[in-house]
Amino acid sequence: MGFWPVVNQMMQNVDIVVVVADARLPDLSVNSALMDKIERRDMPYIIVFTKRDLASKDALELIKSKYPGALVVSGIKNEGVKGLKTELHKMANKLGIEEPRVAVVGYPNVGKSALINALAHRARAKVTNVPGTTRGVQWVSVGDLKILDSPGVIPFEDKNAKLVLLGAKNADMIKSAEWSSIQIINFLLEKNPDALKNYFKLESLSNDPYEILIQIGEKRKFLKKGGVVDEDRTSRTLIREWQTGKLRI
Repeated sequence: MGFWPVVNQMMQNVDIVVVVADARLPDLSVNSALMDKIERRDMPYIIVFTKRDLASKDALELIKSKYPGALVVSGIKNEGVKGLKTELHKMANKLGIEEPRVAVVGYPNVGKSALINALAHRARAKVTNVPGTTRGVQWVSVGDLKILDSPGVIPFEDKNAKLVLLGAKNADMIKSAEWSSIQIINFLLEKNPDALKNYFKLESLSNDPYEILIQIGEKRKFLKKGGVVDEDRTSRTLIREWQTGKLRI
């Protein structure tokens, strides 16, 4: 069964929806197609931004101003999770539901499973940095809450660059890793060039993202015969380190 049929089925069987997004990339990671479905069904929902420990101050300020009422948490560090549980109980009380059923939905690899594990205080949902690990749906009991985990939702129209930035596409499965890595470099050049420079220990930054990619390959000694930079290996490493949170904004 595809993602959207699963999501539609989930919405028929839950009372509240938790939309999970990445605090590093607020606007990119709030799934607009999913939000449209939720709002058309007039379902109670809350937006939860995960990975707050990896987010820049600018991203956190954007969330505060543009997404009032949203929560910002870290599932891995168990920060802000208690507040989410409290908010879910408040929503359930308003709805008059004693044992609310809650769906946790969002793009792949935004931190859904880590969030559920933090809520449940035990590793019930598999956590991984490889996108798309949750293949089916599973119920997790959290006190009187019934949490429904789901596969990540990828709208058909979303492009590779966006999915790479979100960590929703496995670095090993990307056909054009060089092109995708250039998009990450461009994003970092715009948002925080010093983070890029400092992480890879580069002496200076070129204005050309391709030249930066070559610099990174040389610094990591990802070289082919003749001393030529292995662009594919460099690109996939950069993508992987961005997706796992090693390379931060």
